[in-house]
Formats: sequence, C-alpha cells, structure tokens
Amino acid sequence: MSRMVEWVLTAKIKRVAAIPILAAVMLALPGALAQTTPQVGDACQLTKTVQACVSLARTSSTKPAAGLFAAMAISTSTGLAGTAHGQNTKDAAEKLAMANCVAIGGKDCSLVKPGGQSTCLALAVSLTSVGNYSEVNFGYGANADRATSATQALTECRSDGGKYCVIRATPCAGDNPVWPSKLPLQGGGDPGSVDPNLVGTWELDINGPTGGRWVWEIGADGTYQVHSEAFDGAQSNLGAFSAKEGHYTLHAYNITWDDAGTYTYQAPGTMIASGKLGTGTWHKIGGDDE
Repeated sequence: MSRMVEWVLTAKIKRVAAIPILAAVMLALPGALAQTTPQVGDACQLTKTVQACVSLARTSSTKPAAGLFAAMAISTSTGLAGTAHGQNTKDAAEKLAMANCVAIGGKDCSLVKPGGQSTCLALAVSLTSVGNYSEVNFGYGANADRATSATQALTECRSDGGKYCVIRATPCAGDNPVWPSKLPLQGGGDPGSVDPNLVGTWELDINGPTGGRWVWEIGADGTYQVHSEAFDGAQSNLGAFSAKEGHYTLHAYNITWDDAGTYTYQAPGTMIASGKLGTGTWHKIGGDDE
C-alpha cells in the first residue's frame, strides 16, 4: 500500500500535471446511458461485476447502519481520487479506496486519511490551465455531515492557492456501498432564479436489465446536485441551475457539462424536462432516501 499522506498537510500539495477531462451526462434522459468514462468517487461497479452489485443491492439494507467506515485515496499527479463508503472495517475501506483510485487511472495513489468511522470525508480540487498542463490544488475535510466536510475542503483548497475549487467527492461512512456517494449543494448560485415548484428532490426511474434511478436535488439558491442509483456508472455532478417560465439552464462545476431546455410542472409533483439528451419524467420525493 502506498505511503500515508497526513490529513492536515504541513506542506500543501501543489504540482503541475496533465489532467484528463472527465465528462458525464446526467439530465432529462428517458433511459440511462452506460458510462465508460472513469469517475471520481466510488461505486460497487468499479471493483465488482454488475451482477455482484445487483446481488449486494438486494441483500443490503436500504440505508447502512451507523458505525461503518469511509476512506479516500488520491493521485496527486493527476487529480484523480478513489473513495470508499459503507464498509464494515477500516482496513476494507482503505483497501477499496486505493483500488478505486487505481481503477480510474491514478498512478501514485496514497491514502489521505485513515478510514473514518461514522464520518463524512470531502475532497475539493482546483485545476488551473498552464499551457498544456494544469496546476492542481487540493483541499480536504472530515466531519459528521457532508455539507460541513465540503465547506472545510473548499476552505483548505482556497488556502492552498486554488482559484477554481470545486467539490469532487463527499463519501460518508453510512452511504449505501452499492452506489456512488451524492454531493452536497455547493452554493454560489443565484437566489430566486428557480421556479419554486422545482425546489426539492426528484427521481427519474431508469428502465433496463438492472434498473435503478437518478436523484436530482434542486436548491432555492440556484444550485443543484445529481447522482445515480442505477447500474450505469454515471458520475455525480453539481453546479448552478436556473428555471423560470418553462425554461431551464444548467452548468456543472465538477465536470464539463452545460444544458438548457424546457420543463413542464404538473401538480402535485411531476416534472417533464427536455434537454440536449431527450425528455424525462421526474417525480418529486421527500428527500434522498438512499
């Protein structure tokens, strides 16, 4: 196993490296597109077959109990990270985080913190173009809740000199191990720019051999996050969102993705959205019950 990197770095990590662009699509789609591009963050599918993940989903509880472990490993030369959550032991979480970091192309993966029990970890990354390369700045967080961990990570990333810090992963120990962890609403949007009918958490059923759903959270401050609970490998993403009078725009912070289209709200909780990728029918739910 690679050497341990201290959680609070005495010397901030900053280096210049070629950064691959990770792209994914996550909106208004009638069925899930298989994603072959590696993602930041972990999912059962990275280290197991789809069949094994389906079996785990059927036998595990909907929401894992407290007392589980999360871990994170990063490749500082590429900015890639592998995470683990919902693991029964610290050792299992650390080994899975390392395996996931390597699986998505990390060449110098190291653990950034010992596996955390009942903890949420967070990674913020800033990429700044320098010729044909990118300067990479990092920030980390660890707290009892996802949002606070993300805030810590963003603060540290900016202190490290990052100009464009965004959250890349926020695994919590209690997250369902079958799916990638969700991301928190990051803030920085435009309050009042969203039709009040759309504020809340929505799900889109994914049909196919394995099924599942996408979960889309829209904030009143003009932010959003989307994550997949389907066996499609789709990448979690977050960013700015606006919607008024039947038209919406969306801009992702952590991946290269912009979209615009139309929507129709049907009371009490149905939204039909049409964008670049097609049309999807979303249903409002009480919250993310992963």
